[in-house]
Amino acid sequence: MNAYTARVVNTANILLAAWLALVISENARASESIPLEYNETHTLDSRHRAEQWGLTITQYGRYEILMAGQRGLWSPGLDPITALGVSTDSDAERRQLAELFVKTEFERTRKELAFQLAVDAAWQRLYPDTPRLVSFNPSTPDSTQSQRIAIILRAGSADAHDLVQRLLTRQQHQKHQPGTLDVHVVGTAGNDATLRAWADQLPALQQALAQGRATLNHGDQFREQLDLPAIYRKDGAGQWVRSE
Repeated sequence: MNAYTARVVNTANILLAAWLALVISENARASESIPLEYNETHTLDSRHRAEQWGLTITQYGRYEILMAGQRGLWSPGLDPITALGVSTDSDAERRQLAELFVKTEFERTRKELAFQLAVDAAWQRLYPDTPRLVSFNPSTPDSTQSQRIAIILRAGSADAHDLVQRLLTRQQHQKHQPGTLDVHVVGTAGNDATLRAWADQLPALQQALAQGRATLNHGDQFREQLDLPAIYRKDGAGQWVRSE
């Protein structure tokens, strides 16, 4: 290497070192410009949101990164459990998230249905002679979308089995994608053996449960309701509307 080339290389190295020093300095200043309180608040908020969804803080951090990228453009507003579930490559995590999703949906459905029952009862107390206008039209049960139906009944009801059988038969004959039937049984006192014994008398329900077309639930949270059995459908707006 001649003297001229050596000087050129040396100058380039000096310029590169200066540029790297500038970048490091700018990054340090940018980091210092973010208040410590902001970092702490963001961490606390993320931890709180993670706990709300039953996730770890690491999982929720991954969710935030996912939604800042392609997934956020493809599915804006997607919930954390679903976003992580469709993005993970781990079978174990996918299974864990699927179970968490089912538990979360079950609890959401239970609370929404319980509130709708309370609304119906309040309407009867306050305006017993005033008919309600609802968006659901029971004369047009067929839809291009699957329907979710909930039936609340007492374990000792004489026509309970016939009613469940009728709903399952109607479900099987839907022209489009069959919906899900949520069966809530009042009078089991939270005893799983009692609930299973009741369901064992309905082979059609057993088959629907095995195929994922039905769920079986303790319904004692609805034991104060006098007007049972009751059938509810979820309308296009996601609201539970009593149909029978």
